[in-house]
Amino acid sequence: MRAARWLMSSASAGALLAAGAGHAANPAFQTYFFSVCGAPTTGALATRCSQTPGGLGNLSGDSESSMNPSQGLGRNQMTLAAAQAHGHDARERNDALTRGGESVEVEAGPFSLMAHANGGSFERTASTATGDLERAYDGDERSLEFGFDYRASAATVLGLIAGARRADYDYVAENPGVNFAPQANAGGADIDTYYLTGFASFGLGSNGFIELSGGFDTSSQELRRNPIFQESTRTQAQVDGVLRADADGDTTWASLNGGFDFGGGGWSAGLYAGATWTKSDLDAYTERDPNATGLAMHFDSTSRDSLLGHAGARVAYTFNTAHGVVVPQLRVEYQHEFENDIDSVATNFVLDPDATLFSVAGAEHDDSALEAGFGISAVFNNGWQPFLNVDVLTGNDDFERTRITLGVRVEL
Repeated sequence: MRAARWLMSSASAGALLAAGAGHAANPAFQTYFFSVCGAPTTGALATRCSQTPGGLGNLSGDSESSMNPSQGLGRNQMTLAAAQAHGHDARERNDALTRGGESVEVEAGPFSLMAHANGGSFERTASTATGDLERAYDGDERSLEFGFDYRASAATVLGLIAGARRADYDYVAENPGVNFAPQANAGGADIDTYYLTGFASFGLGSNGFIELSGGFDTSSQELRRNPIFQESTRTQAQVDGVLRADADGDTTWASLNGGFDFGGGGWSAGLYAGATWTKSDLDAYTERDPNATGLAMHFDSTSRDSLLGHAGARVAYTFNTAHGVVVPQLRVEYQHEFENDIDSVATNFVLDPDATLFSVAGAEHDDSALEAGFGISAVFNNGWQPFLNVDVLTGNDDFERTRITLGVRVEL
């Protein structure tokens, strides 16, 4: 039976510990560990409790921070960000298909095939100096996509893209402390995602347009957490946990975008605005403890919703050549998150018979960001259309990302 009492790690507790002198600490987790060791435990967890003074569970401040399972926070954030990037990519595809290279006459059917390769890096900064609320991490991502589109009319394009994505990241290491040697990192994750994206663009009048897109992602995550046990006197050797888990998740998203274009000669420009709704769910998981440290925990399922609004502008110039046209384009986009609820996850030690719950809560994040992009595409007389896009998400105090997309489309 799970204990009725929950023990909460909150932003206010994190602020108190961050204000203290010396090394990191987490009073909320220390209180929780006192509670766990004050009741019967089993196996290696009972050994850990017995190694503390009086067997009461007193930890060093560094160990309180390290053992706090805040790695469970933000697991959905990675899948949310990936789905939001799909919506952004769909806007770029629609833009290239319906508002680029109109001066090239190509004898082709209404169907086209496309292939894209994506790569990039991302980074999240810590919420506090020690990363005790939500840990800092950095990583990279790459994906491969294939799809087709159907030009139903001069103003209407429908399309479908299937892709596979791999992302991996590591949490930053703990801070060094008295007789406390951090592991190389505090854990991380490898995420494999398969996804399907549908999109449609419709012209309105001579200059207006509306775009719809949506999709479904399914992911499998290999999760790592590297806590360090150290009793409060810091005289016994620390115990390094190397914990592993597997979890599955799903993400559903839908996006609406609309605007209008204007320009003359080789110049064109456009203004647009819209929103992307995203829902990410991650299944519950239980950590494996191959070194029998007793530090393994169970994490309950989590769910996050997002409503990300955007407004942007673009400018492009069309260069005519003997073989087709080349279109460089600059874009800038403001983004605002309208559902920025604080993330939380409930956990308990696997070897605690009472399964006493500890709820880890995160911090508020920056609601706004800017995304700047540069793209260059070409439309050749034979129907081949290569393109390159570089997008940088910045202006957000918490999260930054750079993405590069290289692709080609050929009309059949």
